[in-house]
Amino acid sequence: MCVNVYFLCHFKFVHIYSICENRGEKREVLGRYRIAQPFQGSMHAKNTKLAMNAPEYPQNKILVLSHHSHNFLKTQLLQDLFHCSTTSVSIIKDQTWENKYYKTSFDLYIDSFKDLPVWIEEFVTLECEPLRNVMAGIILITDNRLMAPQELLTQFMTSVHPNTFIVLVNVNKEVEQEEIDELNENRCSSFTNVIEFINWTRSKPTINHNEYGEKLGLDRVQEIIDTHDWLNCKLQPITMIMDKKSKDMPLEQIIKNLQSARIKYKSMENSNEADAFAEEIAEQLSEFL
Repeated sequence: MCVNVYFLCHFKFVHIYSICENRGEKREVLGRYRIAQPFQGSMHAKNTKLAMNAPEYPQNKILVLSHHSHNFLKTQLLQDLFHCSTTSVSIIKDQTWENKYYKTSFDLYIDSFKDLPVWIEEFVTLECEPLRNVMAGIILITDNRLMAPQELLTQFMTSVHPNTFIVLVNVNKEVEQEEIDELNENRCSSFTNVIEFINWTRSKPTINHNEYGEKLGLDRVQEIIDTHDWLNCKLQPITMIMDKKSKDMPLEQIIKNLQSARIKYKSMENSNEADAFAEEIAEQLSEFL
């Protein structure tokens, strides 16, 4: 018998139902939850199915969260990053995410808050554990001048799933990229989740990469989503991948460039210059792989 779990969630209450498909009965599951009439809230999930005996939760939700004062910026982010045609709803179902390697889909949960500590206090409760377990990622739009980033992360990390990525998008233009880089360096040794601080404005940055070669702004958020360990992705056909590569540079041209680079590398007497040249060629090649 196949048993599915459906939950309707508000951050203060979670009601979980077990639906026995052969009889259509509703009954209580996971003793600590009580059966109640479902209701609508600012954050709710319909028809979210959790296989009771599955080794992994279907992490196919991304939460986009902001303070009420940043709702306009949140709308811009949803349009720029996810190409959403509507942002006035709390859930956008089956959002397609596609690159040259795979295609997947997820639900976008959209919420806002007046007081972030209060919101987090509700989010980390035991009642919200089913919601946290299906979150692939959390994108928080905030002002770094109005919050203590490390303290905020500590609160989050006590409860989120280990496979959930967290992106904190700063929208205060006074915050320099050096400050963001320092935050990212400090959190590397503190947490195991993928966690990233991002500086974002509507204007394109004059420098597109940091000193580690990572992209900046929303381009970096896109990279994080691209490299997430999606359990429900569908690999693109090899022919499609090759077609997209060939639009950038023909394979024959790549091979020819490598042969020329090899000859030049072997002719270089200065080892430091040779190493720098090899790194440059590797970086150029990575753009076509």
